Order: sequence, then C-alpha cells, then structure tokens
Amino acid sequence: MDQTFDASVYVRAPVINIANGVTLANALVAACPEAAPENVAKACTKLKAAGEAGQKALTARRRENGALSEEDGRVLDREADGSFGALRMRLVAYSMLPPERFPKARRAGELVNELFGDDGLSFLSAEYSVQNTVMASIIEHIQEAELQPEIDALAGPEFLEQIGNVVPRYDMMVKDRLQKEAAATSNLTPVVRAIQSAIVSYATKVVGMVDEDDPATLEAVRRALRPLDAHRESGARRAQGGSKGEAASGAPAAPASPAAPASPATPAAPATGAGAEGGGATSAPA
Repeated sequence: MDQTFDASVYVRAPVINIANGVTLANALVAACPEAAPENVAKACTKLKAAGEAGQKALTARRRENGALSEEDGRVLDREADGSFGALRMRLVAYSMLPPERFPKARRAGELVNELFGDDGLSFLSAEYSVQNTVMASIIEHIQEAELQPEIDALAGPEFLEQIGNVVPRYDMMVKDRLQKEAAATSNLTPVVRAIQSAIVSYATKVVGMVDEDDPATLEAVRRALRPLDAHRESGARRAQGGSKGEAASGAPAAPASPAAPASPATPAAPATGAGAEGGGATSAPA
C-alpha cells in the first residue's frame, strides 16, 4: 500500500461547527463512489440525513434568534476599510513629495510604516474580529504616542475624525455578531456530534474499500475522502489567520485597500484585493 496514505486521519472526528459540518457532509455525499459497496452506500445515506438534519436545525435556530444583516455588516466594513485606506493613502501621497523642499515628507513616510508596518492594509482582508483588533491597536498607538496633532497636520483632521467615528460602530457590530451567532448555535452540540459521528462511520467504511493489491481502489478512496483533506487544510489556514472570504457564511467579497509602499520615498502603486466575512458557529470538540 502507498506509505503516504494514512487511514487514521480519516477515521477521527473532524473539528466542525454546524455550518461547515453541513457543508462537509454534503461534499462527502457528493464524492461518494458510484459503485460503492452496500455498507458504504448505507453509511452515505445516513451521512446525508445527518447533514440535512443539521441544515434544518441551523435554519430553525437562526429564525428563532435572528441574525445580523450581512448587508449591514458589509456596508460598515467597507466604510472602515475606506477610512483606514484613505488615511494611509494620504500619508503615502505626502511622503512622495521631494523631502528637500518639503521636510515633512520624510516624516509622513515614517508614519506610514509606524502605523501600518510591512503588512500595510492587509488586515482589512482579515475576519471582522481580527480587523477590529488591529484597528483598535492602531488607534491605541496613536493615542499613546500622541501622534494625532502630527497626523492632523500632515493629512488633515478629517481622517482621524472619521476613524474615530467608524471604529466604535465597527466594534459594536463585531460584538453583536458574536452574541447573535452564539445564540443562533447554542444547544446545537448534539446535532454537530451527530454529523461528526456520521462522518467517522462513513469514512471508516470508505477506508475499508482499499485493496492493497489494487492501486485503483486507493485512488478511489482518496477521491471519496478528498473533502476531509480540504477541510483540514482550510482549518490550518484559518488557524494561521484566515481571510474574510474563508469565513463560514461565504459572504460576497468587499474591496481591500492599497498595499504597503516599498519605502517612504518610493511608495508602490496601490493594489486591490477582496475579502468578506461571515460569522462562524460554535465548534464541537472531536
């Protein structure tokens, strides 16, 4: 048998929440081999039923508790993205002036690096909660270092005024989302565990299809269980800092803002990206 195939990773319960658990169950059902043995087909039928039950439970709970409008969240997110992007672009533009004629141009470039670092505005493509934390840290640094008079003189007072207006509203939005998602997914642990159990049962039977003397069976098993590989890889990326577009709801993307300049004196041309976030549900342990 191919020594790179580790069957044990497929027969352990995946770490899921109700939303991505339903998605994973559906993906595994769709990838089930057409000519699967009877025990595999039976386990697949049970997995499909568990996924459908999870979808119904989540829909019912969200209907009971309500959920923050995704459109409202995206509108506020775009406002916050634009506010921080505008401040950074203003400072970058000032830093492009010849420093021999405009001595403050050098300081403008220093402030770009001091406030946004090498990562520039990449935090605006992170999940809402991550973006909220980074924005708060930038404001805290401005206050502690007493940079507001200097920034106002270089960029104009309107920029920090706007940031001071949008950040508290953004913080309230993030907290509201977390509270509503927690309410919408509370007491759904039994449903999540049922999906986990159905996935393990199905994967165990699929792994049993491997015939050491027939390499084709190994490839068929790999194809059937590929959704589990993708789920693990996605979880690893999120653990390292996922983007808004990788969040559970798959909300439409919102424009990101310009990247960091190569240096204060020679800023790079702005580049655009995309990202959006949806609230995740509580995960059930394996």
